[in-house]
Amino acid sequence: MTHVETPRGFAPAAAATRAGRVAWWSIALAVLLVALGVVVLREALVAAGRVDGEPWIAPVLDSLDGVVPSVLVSVVGVVVALLGLWLVVVALGRRVRTRLDVTSSTGTTLGLNDAARLAASAADEVDRVLSARAAATRRSVTVTVTTLEGDDVTDAVRAAVTERLAPLVQPLSVKVVGRVTAGLHAGGDGR
Repeated sequence: MTHVETPRGFAPAAAATRAGRVAWWSIALAVLLVALGVVVLREALVAAGRVDGEPWIAPVLDSLDGVVPSVLVSVVGVVVALLGLWLVVVALGRRVRTRLDVTSSTGTTLGLNDAARLAASAADEVDRVLSARAAATRRSVTVTVTTLEGDDVTDAVRAAVTERLAPLVQPLSVKVVGRVTAGLHAGGDGR
């Protein structure tokens, strides 16, 4: 790794990462936990005499008084415990880096979607390419180009995309996928 001098008083920016994975059910569980906290707070206020009303939790617990341990209760308990453990691992897990470092300046980065757009525009500028689209990861970019039958543009597209993404600190491997479309050929209708 090369050392880059930074101006006095400035430090390089931290690596950009995407936020942890949060699914809809994670948000639902958070709302459920907040609701449970409100119910417990209400119960404490009722027990202290600060709020008028009947307790809610005690009757529910009294109705569960006759429940005995069973295989079903044990399985549900294990599943809930494993789900909770998995949620903790996901929440504390490593965040995914979604930015690529650029050599031109300390702290300058390029998003994966932006790298894909650059690759697609470079491929689109190659002769005989009708259309291009691309998808990028931190290690590679896959460019899908549409051409007419008989047009081989793979090497030209690979060179154009490599040149366009040259400012990246870590070069991306370029994969070109060709799609052929039927088109009009010169003099094809005999007129």
